[in-house]
Amino acid sequence: MLDEEMSGDMTILAISMKNFCSAQYAQQHVTIWMGQSEQDVLSCTFDENYTPGSKILVFDQDSVVTGGNADEWFTLLLDTPFEYDGQSNLIIDMESLYCSTIYVWGWETGSNRNLYTYLPGSLTGGPDTEIPHLQIHGSLDLQCTTFGRIKTFFQ
Repeated sequence: MLDEEMSGDMTILAISMKNFCSAQYAQQHVTIWMGQSEQDVLSCTFDENYTPGSKILVFDQDSVVTGGNADEWFTLLLDTPFEYDGQSNLIIDMESLYCSTIYVWGWETGSNRNLYTYLPGSLTGGPDTEIPHLQIHGSLDLQCTTFGRIKTFFQ
């Protein structure tokens, strides 16, 4: 979830994650939902976090191979672009039918900004403070004070 305030609209076309290891993994029936939230704290019930009417299925593939070389990014092109308002918290909800995890680098946020479950189709999950390294690709109309810009100040 992105909770840093942004300004401007964005059409999200793809997301990338950074591989943890060099092994490739075949993920079966991968779905990605995106939506927006006005909440500052995640509920353990997945659907309670979305602003009503904002949850959209953006990716639905029978088989996806993730991985490749360690420390390299892999990209998932969305089937349906997502129109993000740049103001609300952004929710990215990923599910794989037979694999309990995608092996990517993450970072410790210090607060519960992630929900997870090892049971596909589960309505609830457990909170976690680590989120994956993630790149969001799309058409931007964002100001320079976005989270990505702020993060570069500290690197």
